[in-house]
Amino acid sequence: MLHPKIKEYSLIAKDNINFWRTKFYNIGTEREKSSREFQFLFLSWFSLLLFFTFFILTEKNPFNLLVPFNVFQWPSIDHREEVKIFISDGGENQIPVNRKLLRNDDSIQFTYQLIGQVGAPPYFSVEESAATKDKLFNPKKLLDLQFALKKIWVRDNGKRMILDWNESMLESVMNEYRLPQIIRSGNEVEEEPSANAPVDTTTYYSGGDIGQKESEVVTRARRTNALNATIRAIDATIYLNFPEVKSIEHRLDGRVKNFPGLTPLLDATNEK
Repeated sequence: MLHPKIKEYSLIAKDNINFWRTKFYNIGTEREKSSREFQFLFLSWFSLLLFFTFFILTEKNPFNLLVPFNVFQWPSIDHREEVKIFISDGGENQIPVNRKLLRNDDSIQFTYQLIGQVGAPPYFSVEESAATKDKLFNPKKLLDLQFALKKIWVRDNGKRMILDWNESMLESVMNEYRLPQIIRSGNEVEEEPSANAPVDTTTYYSGGDIGQKESEVVTRARRTNALNATIRAIDATIYLNFPEVKSIEHRLDGRVKNFPGLTPLLDATNEK
């Protein structure tokens, strides 16, 4: 049995609901004339209710309207600058492309950013695709050596740059690098699928799970060639973005020596 007070309040609420329902019905059907004061108050409260209901449903704060110039959001401004980097086909050929990044004013940090962009997946913008449509160039994903670089020095008033690489990190990046899948048809060996063949990026860089496995010597040579192409692209990118740099010296763990299996590229000063 309900508490007497609850029952009493329920009857009062029911009577009020019936009263206002009947009143609004009579006003709507013009059976009862309403004063202008009642119409004004009704429309005001109803509009206010709709106003707050809208912001509640959209999960917005209606009091933001009180802040000047905050009714509409300002257009987002792209603060990235356009820089040029070099991408490679995995061999001797490389071309410059445009990339947008939040350029760091510090030249050392900017160099790290450029090296990271060189190791990023290659792509052409719409304008670059139209400009290179008549050229035969198939870009390859290069090694991401950004975190294998230990230190950068700039000497001789900015004319000479020294890149000190972590040898164990270079080896780790090479071992984790996904080589393009080799497709064998008969006695012919192709490094790439034909232009009309569908390419799936997952299986394209799978390393060849199906078919004859290549020897470790061949795999090592292909990884070394990829490292060579990456170093050349990094050098070309630095020269392009730092015109004052005339030579780049590569070191391994602070020492001038060659990387195992690599062409004499890290044991010498590469001049522009």
